[in-house]
Amino acid sequence: MKKRLPEEIIERVRQHFDIVDVVGEFVPLKKSGRGYMGCCPFHNEKSPSFSVSQDKQLYHCFGCGASGNLFSFLMDKEGITFFEAVEQLAKRANIALPVEELEDIDSPEYKRRKEMFRAHDLAAKYYHHILMNTDAGLPGLQYLESRGITKTIIETFQLGYAPNDWDVLVKFLKKRGFAEDLLVEAGLLSQSEKYKGRYYDKFRYRVMFPIHDGQGQVIGFGGRILEKGEPKYLNSPETPLFSKGRHLYNLHRARPVMRQEGRVILLEGYMDVIMAFQHGMPNTVAALGTALTNDQVRLLQRNVEEIVMMYDGDAAGQKAALRSSEVIKESGAAVKARVATIPDGLDPDDFLRKYGKDAFVRVVLDNSSSMTAFRMHSLRKEFNLGTQTGKEDYIKEVIHKLLVQVNSPIELETLLRELSEEFGYPKEALEKELLLAKKSPPAGDKPDRKWNTNRNNAGEVSFAGTGKLLPAHINAERKLLTYMLIDEGVARQVQYALADEFSVDEHGALAAHLYAYYAEHTQANPSLFISGLEDRELLKLSTALMMEADHLDRRSDRVDALVHEYIQCIKVYHLQLEMKRYERQMIDYGNRGDTEGMQAAYDEMNRVKSIIQSLDNAQADI
Repeated sequence: MKKRLPEEIIERVRQHFDIVDVVGEFVPLKKSGRGYMGCCPFHNEKSPSFSVSQDKQLYHCFGCGASGNLFSFLMDKEGITFFEAVEQLAKRANIALPVEELEDIDSPEYKRRKEMFRAHDLAAKYYHHILMNTDAGLPGLQYLESRGITKTIIETFQLGYAPNDWDVLVKFLKKRGFAEDLLVEAGLLSQSEKYKGRYYDKFRYRVMFPIHDGQGQVIGFGGRILEKGEPKYLNSPETPLFSKGRHLYNLHRARPVMRQEGRVILLEGYMDVIMAFQHGMPNTVAALGTALTNDQVRLLQRNVEEIVMMYDGDAAGQKAALRSSEVIKESGAAVKARVATIPDGLDPDDFLRKYGKDAFVRVVLDNSSSMTAFRMHSLRKEFNLGTQTGKEDYIKEVIHKLLVQVNSPIELETLLRELSEEFGYPKEALEKELLLAKKSPPAGDKPDRKWNTNRNNAGEVSFAGTGKLLPAHINAERKLLTYMLIDEGVARQVQYALADEFSVDEHGALAAHLYAYYAEHTQANPSLFISGLEDRELLKLSTALMMEADHLDRRSDRVDALVHEYIQCIKVYHLQLEMKRYERQMIDYGNRGDTEGMQAAYDEMNRVKSIIQSLDNAQADI
C-alpha cells in the first residue's frame, strides 16, 4: 500500500500560501464583502460568479459548481495530480518534501508523467546540442540564420534540429533507460505498423521548436521541415502532457510582460513569435497549429486586458483572424480585442525583418481595429456594394448582426458615423434601424443564465441555476454536514444518531470521511480535511458546504436545537418511506386476499406512524 505525504507537510505548504494570491495569478479578483469575486476560469461567463474565500482558503463557482482549495485549483488549471500540485507549491515555498515519502507516494500514473517530462527535457537538450554542436545540425542552423535568427535567440528558445535519420532519438533515450511504449505515448516516437517491435523518431529532418507549459516545462514540439514535404509544420500529438488547444507557444516567457503591460500580441506561428521577441517585443504568443480555442482565450484573459491579433496579411491569415475574433466573442471573455492587419500580404516575421520594430508597433497600436470593425470589413466581400440594394443589405446585416452587440457607446458612435459618411445615410436613420434590431433579437437567443444562490424563508437552498428548492430532508443533510465540518462534537452526535442514514449517496460518503477524520483528530480543521479528499465530487461538495457556513447560526444555544431538528427531519423522512412501504404491502396483500398479511402490514404502518408522531411531539417541546 502506498504511503501518503505527512499531513503536517501538506498543511505547511497550504499555510504558506494565500489562495487569493495563487488564484489571482490566473483570475482577476475584486474584493466583494468578506471575500473576492471574479469570472470563473472553468466555464464561460460574463458576470462574475466565482467566489474565493480568504478566511476559509477555498473557492466556489456558483455557476458551474467548481469548488476546492489551493491544491485542487492548480490540479484543474494545470492538469496535474494532487502530488504534483503539492510538489509545485513546495518548490515555490522552499519546503523540502521527504525523499523517502516521495518514492512511496508516486503512483504509476505520476511516475509515468514524470518520466515523460524528463524525456521531453532530454529530447529538447539533445536536439539543441545537435543543432549547435554537430555537423548533422548544419542544415537547421543554416536555415535559422537565413531567417535572421541570432544565436542568442536560438539559445533562449532552445531551438534544435532533428536529423534525417530514423532512430537518432530512439537510441539516445533508450540508452538512458526509457521504455519505447512510454516514448510513443509521450509523442516522441512512432511504432511501425508493419513491424510492431520497431520504433522510429516522430520528428526527422526538421528544425525543432520546444513547446512549454505555463511553468516552463517542455511538453511537446513543433517541427518545421526544411525541404518540400507535408506537413510543413508537424506538432506533437495529443498526449498526457500536451494538448494543442490548451497551451500557447511562448506563454511562460511572455506572461510577466503581458501582465505588466496588460496586452498580448497574438501571432500565427513560431517564427513570428521568435522574430518579435528578437525585436524587443516579448509579450507575444501563438496558437499551436490550430484555430484559437476557448481554453486559450481564458489563458489570455487571466493575464491581460487587451488582445491584439496580428495574423498573416494573406487571405488565409485574415480568415484565421476572423475565426479567432469569433471565438473571443463567443467565449464571453472580459477583454478588449483588436485586429491588426499587416499590409502588402506579409506575415509578421517578414514585416519585422523588412521594416523593423517601430513600424510594427505603429501597425499594432495605431492601425489595429476593433473586432467589430474588422468583422464589418470582412463582411463587405459578401455584398455587391456597387448597387443600392447591396449597400442597404450590407448596412442592415452590419447593424442587426454586429452593431447590436456593441456595448461601448463610444465605439458604437464611431462605427455609426463611419457608416453614415461612407454610404451617405443620415446617422439618425442608422440609429433607428439599430433600435429596431435591439427590439427583435435574433431567434434562438436566450437571456443570460441567472444562478440562484438565495434562500427561501424556510432556510432551504436552491439548486444552483435551476431555481428548484431542495427537499427538507436533503437540506437538513447539507446543514448537518456543514456543522460537522466545523464542529467535531456535532460530527460525533450525528455518527451516533444517524450513522450512514443519509438519502444522498455523496452525503453518506462525505459523512463517512468525516467520521474517519475525527477518529484521528480531536479538533475540526476544514482546510486540512478537504486537502485529504481524493474524490473530486466530495471535494466540490465539502467546499460548497464550507462556503455556505457563514449562513449557519453559530450561537451555542441554537446549534444543539438546530442539529437535533435536522436529525429528526432526516429520521422522519426515512420513517415516512418505511410507512409507505408497509402501505404498499397492505394493498398488495389485500389484492391477493391475504387478510392476515394485510393486518400485519397495517399494524406495522401504525407502529411507524406512532414513532413519527412521538418525534414530532418531542420536537414541538424543544
